[in-house]
Amino acid sequence: MTTFIYKALNEDGAVVEGRISAMDQVDAQRQLEAQSIAPFELAEQRAEDRKYERKKARPQDRHRLMRQLSVLLKAGMPLLSSFETMASEEPCRELAVQVNAVRRDLRSGTRLSAAFRNHLTGYPDYVPRLVELGESTGQLPSALNDIAAQMEQDLKAAEEIRNALSYPSFLAVMGLVAVLFIFLFVVPRFATLLGEDRSQLPAMSRAVIETGVFLRAHMMQSLMALGAAAFGGVLLSQNPAFRAGVQEFLYRAPVVGGFLRSAEIARWARIMSTALSGGAPLLEAMVLAESGIQSLKRRQALVEARRAIRAGVAIDEALKTYSDFDAMTINLVKTGRTAASLDEMLRFVAETYENETRNRAKKLTGIAEPVAILFIAS
Repeated sequence: MTTFIYKALNEDGAVVEGRISAMDQVDAQRQLEAQSIAPFELAEQRAEDRKYERKKARPQDRHRLMRQLSVLLKAGMPLLSSFETMASEEPCRELAVQVNAVRRDLRSGTRLSAAFRNHLTGYPDYVPRLVELGESTGQLPSALNDIAAQMEQDLKAAEEIRNALSYPSFLAVMGLVAVLFIFLFVVPRFATLLGEDRSQLPAMSRAVIETGVFLRAHMMQSLMALGAAAFGGVLLSQNPAFRAGVQEFLYRAPVVGGFLRSAEIARWARIMSTALSGGAPLLEAMVLAESGIQSLKRRQALVEARRAIRAGVAIDEALKTYSDFDAMTINLVKTGRTAASLDEMLRFVAETYENETRNRAKKLTGIAEPVAILFIAS
């Protein structure tokens, strides 16, 4: 169905405006005439003409769109009609524009996977390839359901990371603000009470008081320096090389590194399982799974393992040689290869590490809170 906007005259001769869903313009005019409304302007509603709840798409919006498309196709709705339904009701402007672009490509005869590559930005790299596999095997609804399930797992993993670090981060930030307030407004009062001669004070006390007096005397400059440091931090966080360095540091950290490692193995195994169950060859499934790995070192190791597999090495031997996967994962992969059920075994690996990630998130939260408090106290 397509949404049309119209201006018309009703039975009383008054001008009315509205929207109507119809198969085409002729159908829309027929529906209006059945309601005793005579349209003098009737046009298909464009994405830019609608009012939306928000402009930018969130990760959960993209997941919702993929899940919605999967449900519509499973219910037996034709592909083009599914996109017309979603386009007419999509509350996000960015996604509405993308859905309309995909719909135009489908009308012109373009395959869904190609339309996804051309227009669906912000989605993981594995989406168009898994859609292409679904098209070639005639299991498109199943492929879209697998994609939606994988995106849901990615959302859950990201939410677990945010939940684990949000409260400690809040403690650290508020602690820094409190310390800054003390240095600017509390410490200078002690300096006034002690007078000019502070030579008899212990070195630590003298350093604290002199710092507070200096910051108070140069408050504007201090706040500007703090703002500049925060702005510089934001700029650095957008630098790919800096972010990669921070990521590698976190991957080597004692507690956080184990948490991130479990999350990445779970994501890798889940994408591998989804791709293999969708009919992808092993090497292509590995390429898709590599896109879900954030650690450059671990991704390069998986690339080397893939090259060894192309040369004839078994997947479990290649992973054992080049990756840092533990013995349990290697053994499960070997079992899956031997039993010709690698996709099922990789799904089990994913579920195992997803559970481990949740447990590590709880432990990380429990450790991070006292660490943040210790940082503030120091």
